[in-house]
Amino acid sequence: MSRRRSFWTFHLIALGLAGIWIGCFLLFSRLRAEGLFVVTCPLHDLLRIYCPLCGGSRAILSLLRFDLPTAFRSNPAVLLSLPVLLFYYVRALVVFARGGVFSFRLPRKWTIALISLFAAFFVLRNVLLLFFGVDPAGDFIHNP
Repeated sequence: MSRRRSFWTFHLIALGLAGIWIGCFLLFSRLRAEGLFVVTCPLHDLLRIYCPLCGGSRAILSLLRFDLPTAFRSNPAVLLSLPVLLFYYVRALVVFARGGVFSFRLPRKWTIALISLFAAFFVLRNVLLLFFGVDPAGDFIHNP
């Protein structure tokens, strides 16, 4: 695959995934507003625990509104991983602009670090919820 084609393929896939995410978010928001039960996350809706990505959409939407406290309460792992992903994205664009081969492959140690971050967040958030009754996002327990 040519250098230019791989660049545009990556961006078209990213744009398509963003469109799917926005479409699903709007659809599920509308269905919930109508009072219909929509399973958006089986762990969240059926088992009453958080998955590692629960609150990720709210965190990104809060970031777009420049509301950092709400973004951090919604999903701190998403907020903490965005700088790393942005750094590697900009780095890949610079390499492409200089005539190099476009690649958005994270080094193994950063991939392991991001997976560990989300796993730790998953465990910590559910331990706080199940054993201490603390729910920072307020999905299950409405904290005063």
